[in-house]
Amino acid sequence: MNAGCTGLIYALVTAEAMLKSLNYRYALIVGAETLSKIVDWNDRNTCVLFGDGASACVVEASEDGVLSMFLSSDGEKGKYLECNGLPLRNVLLKNAWDSFVRMDGREVFKFATNAIVKCIDILLKNANLQKEDISYVVPHQANVRIIDYAAEKTGIGKEKFYVNIDKYGNTSSASIGIALCEMQEKGMLKRMTRLFWLALEED
Repeated sequence: MNAGCTGLIYALVTAEAMLKSLNYRYALIVGAETLSKIVDWNDRNTCVLFGDGASACVVEASEDGVLSMFLSSDGEKGKYLECNGLPLRNVLLKNAWDSFVRMDGREVFKFATNAIVKCIDILLKNANLQKEDISYVVPHQANVRIIDYAAEKTGIGKEKFYVNIDKYGNTSSASIGIALCEMQEKGMLKRMTRLFWLALEED
């Protein structure tokens, strides 16, 4: 599925549905990006933000699995972060790519800060949970200012928002999986740890 930053979330929703409907026990979800192919290295508004990365998660069927899901998109905002179709040419040749990702950072920030707070409220309500019940929020690593804003506006606390964008940049659909891997390696994830995975899509 080509869903950009929300790719791993859409994969999780798809995996959850298949586990339930087909009686599978496990599903593997993968997020992989080579954004270096589509950034304009002369455009400082984008080239310093994006990175290549890949991550994978094994999902196991269980009765107490995913408590709440919420998917939404706003096609009206798609023009603020877009990439035209890519030509089928050799990426190793000079000028092989003539279509780059373009972003209006200010508009993306406005959209994301409002949407992330709304999404957290909806997920909490659907799961019948309080903010205090959340162990960690694992947001898509797009912009640390967006994450800081969400932590402040929701009142959940910045310490519960996992951040690693300073290491890898925005790796789009790979970012949440990379964060989960780091959290596992640090011993942060235990059985019954309540996580919120968050990623936002504009088109």
